[in-house]
Amino acid sequence: MTTLSRTLTQKRRQRRSRRWSWFRRLAAACGFTFATLALGGFLFLFGTETGEELREWAAGTLLTTQHDYWAPYTFLPDDKLEELKRQIRNPVVINSEADTAKQPDARPVDVPAPEKPRDLIEIEEIDETRGSYYFKGKLMYISDPNRVHLVVTTRKDRGDLLDEFAKKYNAIGIVNASGFSDPDGYGRGTKAYGVVIKDGRILQGYNPKSGETALGITYDGRLVTGNYSAQELVNMGVRDAMSFRPQLIVNGKNLFADKPAKSWGIQPRTAVGQKADGTIVFLVIDGRQPGHSIGASMNDVAEILASRGVVNAMAMDGGSSSMMLYNGEAITRTSCPYERGRYLPNAWAVY
Repeated sequence: MTTLSRTLTQKRRQRRSRRWSWFRRLAAACGFTFATLALGGFLFLFGTETGEELREWAAGTLLTTQHDYWAPYTFLPDDKLEELKRQIRNPVVINSEADTAKQPDARPVDVPAPEKPRDLIEIEEIDETRGSYYFKGKLMYISDPNRVHLVVTTRKDRGDLLDEFAKKYNAIGIVNASGFSDPDGYGRGTKAYGVVIKDGRILQGYNPKSGETALGITYDGRLVTGNYSAQELVNMGVRDAMSFRPQLIVNGKNLFADKPAKSWGIQPRTAVGQKADGTIVFLVIDGRQPGHSIGASMNDVAEILASRGVVNAMAMDGGSSSMMLYNGEAITRTSCPYERGRYLPNAWAVY
């Protein structure tokens, strides 16, 4: 084959690849939207949902994905669509440290040691049905907060898979953390959005994406969350920190208790929080898998954590990034087509 022929063949392959890539993204977006609409429509026939409520669920779900441009095609009235966008883009942010200082009883307190030593990690199954949808997932309880660390990729070409992070750090448990640039749905996970602090060292000190909120763990094992700069966090004694949104619980207050569940839609979810006794809690909810788990709303996640005694918590990146490993094995089911999950810039690990 001549050089010219090889060049033409390569160009044809690249064009086909781009066409199929576009088709796969379109099919994924449409398939997810139409599946949501079909499920809601079926339930509407039985009186469990109204048509407009269904469209709100679909719009809220799409607005929290890379396919937010499909949200107007849910035919939701413009005013309601704009309100959903506002709730997602400008969530309420409360600084846990500042407010906790005014409410000493909300600060994690020392409790008597249990008669039987607690295991470092305990796992709880989540399997719930909430009217028109259902979800499964896992809660991981880590009794020693000082064993929880942010791990950060050192690769330049891509991020790490969760099992790669786990192997590097000999992590017992691990979940995904920051969001990252992902314009075409095939993000390489090399650079996180927002603040990144590792072992007290500021790796990133800015929030390029508006509305991002920080979550950090101090050297003495306290979880803090709020609108803090990287330097403020370091000054507060934070050892590791990252950014995402929204906050779920601050100083014992469920921030989603009085909000419409539809605002953030239904998705796979990851969240990190802390109970009053210092226990760190990881939560991962599977989603986008009919017959297994559709996904959960932010209200569901906040309610689950609050019911377990969590006093401060924030959502991590969700969607196909959501995944939990325990002893090197995935114990949740990723919605990513690749069973090992996605390449990630960082993760919360127990080691």
